[in-house]
Amino acid sequence: MQIREATINDKQKWNEFIRTNEGGSFLQSWEWSEFMATQKDQVWRFVITEGDTWVASIFVFKTILKINQSILYSPRGPVINDQATVGKDKILQLIMQEIDKLAKYNKCLYLQVDPYTNDQEWANVLSEKGFEKSESDIQPRHTLILDIRQKEEEILAGMHQKTRYNINLARKKGVEVEVDNSKFKEFYELLKKTTQRQGITFYSQEYYKKLLELPFVKLYFAKHEGKVIAANIMVFWNDTVTYLFGASDYEYRNLMAPHLLQWQAIKDAKDDGLWFYDFWGAAPAGAEGRESKWAGFTKFKMGFSPDAEITEYIGTYEKVYMPIKLGLYRFIRGRFKK
Repeated sequence: MQIREATINDKQKWNEFIRTNEGGSFLQSWEWSEFMATQKDQVWRFVITEGDTWVASIFVFKTILKINQSILYSPRGPVINDQATVGKDKILQLIMQEIDKLAKYNKCLYLQVDPYTNDQEWANVLSEKGFEKSESDIQPRHTLILDIRQKEEEILAGMHQKTRYNINLARKKGVEVEVDNSKFKEFYELLKKTTQRQGITFYSQEYYKKLLELPFVKLYFAKHEGKVIAANIMVFWNDTVTYLFGASDYEYRNLMAPHLLQWQAIKDAKDDGLWFYDFWGAAPAGAEGRESKWAGFTKFKMGFSPDAEITEYIGTYEKVYMPIKLGLYRFIRGRFKK
């Protein structure tokens, strides 16, 4: 096996590899890495080959901290060929030979990864290679995934009665749904209201503007009497549509626009031949940490598929390179957050 840094000439094959293997996510797509290159300090893409066969790939980005150190993160990476005959341990060992060099050169405190899988073998291999479970997850560890290969009537019948009612209510009240990526400013204003109301953080306006330039990202917005009252950012990637961000105007909460937005995206995804609808984060029973605060929107999402089981991934793992400096950094950061 050999590992090399991917080039722009690999873009098409890279995306084909991500799309055709079970552990592939839009967060490891070539376009997402280009998007991250506009937001982060540096990105790398590596591919492992055996002859002409791609065995694995990984996209990693660097964030420079104010303490003149940096961190590395691979969102939903690495991705391994489903047909690979080589063990995950050997593949990860080869990947880490390169990333360890990057970490040393870039004065990295740690590397974080969160493979897109619930395969416990991955967790065991990571532990064997010096990774530890992170204190908190970056991407949602638990989510709700709706199978949309069913007929529309079956999907509707599977919803909670109140969810069906709210979808119909939004229609009767004159709420209309459109798709228009140029309305990112309207989305951003709604997002500011939503995050201030809920006390959560959000990205810069430039972040969402760049995000909406990606070919597989769509901005859905709901209007009432010409005014934008709710909006969702959706990712249409491979066989899955993902509900990435949502915002709404609390003043118009009685119009139930968010319910209609979700239903329209579900129908559009079905029309495009997609199979699954990922609600991107849901709290299981007895949730702890940040997921313990997800009860409200989990109830909303579960209304679309109350009988569905929560999907769980292995979560975020990290390899620490500078334990003393990392401990000090997290201690100081924790003090400032209080």
